[in-house]
Amino acid sequence: MKFTIDKNVFSDALTNASKASAVRSTIPALEGVLVCLKNNKITITGYDLEMGIKCVIDPDDAVEEGEIVVNARIFGDTIKKMPSGAVEISTSGENVRISSGSVVVELVGASGDNYPNIPELKRDISFEVDESVMKSMIRQTIHAVAVTDIKPVHMGSKFHIKDNVLSVVSVDGVRMAKRVEPVQYNDIDFVVPKKTLDEFMKMLSDEPNEKKVTICIDRNQICFSKEDYMIISRLLDGDFIDYEKIMNFEEKCRAIVSALEFSTALDRTLVLNTDKYKCPVICTFENDSLHIEIKTSIGKMNCDMPIKYTGDRLEIAFNAKYMIDALKNSECDEVRIDFSGPLYPIRVLPLADESFVGIVLPVRSK
Repeated sequence: MKFTIDKNVFSDALTNASKASAVRSTIPALEGVLVCLKNNKITITGYDLEMGIKCVIDPDDAVEEGEIVVNARIFGDTIKKMPSGAVEISTSGENVRISSGSVVVELVGASGDNYPNIPELKRDISFEVDESVMKSMIRQTIHAVAVTDIKPVHMGSKFHIKDNVLSVVSVDGVRMAKRVEPVQYNDIDFVVPKKTLDEFMKMLSDEPNEKKVTICIDRNQICFSKEDYMIISRLLDGDFIDYEKIMNFEEKCRAIVSALEFSTALDRTLVLNTDKYKCPVICTFENDSLHIEIKTSIGKMNCDMPIKYTGDRLEIAFNAKYMIDALKNSECDEVRIDFSGPLYPIRVLPLADESFVGIVLPVRSK
């Protein structure tokens, strides 16, 4: 194999593919990336048997086809430290040679035959979502994915399509987040691991554009593809919590607040909350006024802010960090907060629509 390519283009592709390489494995090839030149295209693949990432790029000059497996970390660091401009990559047996100007580096690699095959998915079940919309849906919900859970299925986000509406839902036992968008598909659901969503989100643009993301499902595998990038991952098995039952309660009280002002006030209380934010903040809603109070072993703090409120006086306690996350991920200026009682779930929604729903569970105040 022999080709020439711009250093930065090659380095970026290596970085993306390497995120799916195993850090440590009993199979040495999994700690590497597979670099393949075929039909004037360079394909770089990382795969740890759970998740795989493929990046396809164009060489400046392709001389000889071939493939090789190289340690992902060492290869990536070597390319980053090469001089600016074009680099030449060539192989001889199981060795790879990297050269740029007077700098020449030789690394020991392995035959591409040693690299496991990434599953090839059928395209029978697939749909498209706008790139920026997909990133927004993941970003607004991923904070509520469980880090550890008795049910591993909650360590991912559930994608559910019904009546041409896609819902992405995350839950960690004390909070939930849901985001919805219309799509051209119907009746399917699956749960994607958080690690897969983290890596895929990094490849997506925040700016509105006409580019599409294709999502393909085949048995227990999913493929996210965008232009020349592709992520394949196993799906999570298990029964996801009945989130609709929890989210769709009938409220008895309602507050309309500035998301920024409320989150700023709650953020101040975290200064006194040194025990990993476990000490609850107590909020009292009454007569278009919100009183916020916290008392910990190192001090106390309270403040008042004007709001719009309908309902009886309500005193409720919750984890301030979880409420801040819900407010920020609503991504709007004003939010509607619904209550059914001091020990029932709190629902946070944008004032303008219900495209996002955040749920925070209260705690008993001492």
